[in-house]
Amino acid sequence: MLMVLFDHIFRHYHLDRLGRFAVADIGIFGVLLFFVHTSLVLMYSMQRSGLLGLALVKNFYIRRFFRIYPLSVLTVLAAVALHLHATGRGLAFGPRPGALELISNLLLIQNLTYSVSIVGPLWTLPLEVQMYVLLPLLFLWRKRLFLWLPVLWMACGLLGHYPQVIPGLAWFTLLFYIPNFLPGVMAFTLPYKPHIPAYWWPPFIVSLAIVYALFPGRRSGGVLCLLLGVAIPLFKEMTSRSLRLGSNKVATYSYGIYLGHSFCIWFSLTIFHSWTLFLITIVLLPMALYHGLEGPAIRLGTRLADRVSKPRLAAAPAAAQA
Repeated sequence: MLMVLFDHIFRHYHLDRLGRFAVADIGIFGVLLFFVHTSLVLMYSMQRSGLLGLALVKNFYIRRFFRIYPLSVLTVLAAVALHLHATGRGLAFGPRPGALELISNLLLIQNLTYSVSIVGPLWTLPLEVQMYVLLPLLFLWRKRLFLWLPVLWMACGLLGHYPQVIPGLAWFTLLFYIPNFLPGVMAFTLPYKPHIPAYWWPPFIVSLAIVYALFPGRRSGGVLCLLLGVAIPLFKEMTSRSLRLGSNKVATYSYGIYLGHSFCIWFSLTIFHSWTLFLITIVLLPMALYHGLEGPAIRLGTRLADRVSKPRLAAAPAAAQA
């Protein structure tokens, strides 16, 4: 999320390049890295649930719905209420969206209806939601698909440009990004053999970002995500308690940072031209969003999901005894 934040700050100040580095594209690469990360994290989450079959699918979808939609809906409604819309440099005042555009943003189907995202970061959420349809299936079939995942990655990489060149496939933009999601699944299926010390992880990520800044594009992004997915099982986990605590805090508020930072930039840097105000809002707004909306929605989704999958959970001890 930090890459996206820095990218949008650079764009706000019209800093698209620093020498040979396409700094305005570094946020895109941050999103691609997140696609790898979220696939891996969700695969582990499904593994921890201990669920199988339809119970797993229902549990997964309910939890993801309450994780994604409450804050995205609030983001859209806030932008509409403030007469804000996305531009290449952030949020700006403008006309309110039409009915189709508004409904598409609320449902997170902008790519299917060829609608513009009202708030810039919303463009990634339809891709995530649509990939969520596939993830439980990939988890359930992971042993059968182990050898086929590289083939699927290569096939999607070769065919991913078709939605850009064939008008009839323009809605299928998910195909463009499947090579960025699949490496997370690969990292989950690969054996965990940590040989590389954890302190090499930040330089490794920075080196990938530098390569992408020098050679931005769909193919380079896919290859770099593949390298990341293959490398993840080779790195040892962090042992520093302070670093783990800091990482957990960032992860807790990351969704609020992602959807809220555009409002912070607009309010603090565009309206009031105050970096002090920006630093205050970028900390307080995500915290308020999480404790006021995200956290309660997550807990509600967890209760509903557990209720739906309760028969399977109750049967698990009996199956174990048998």
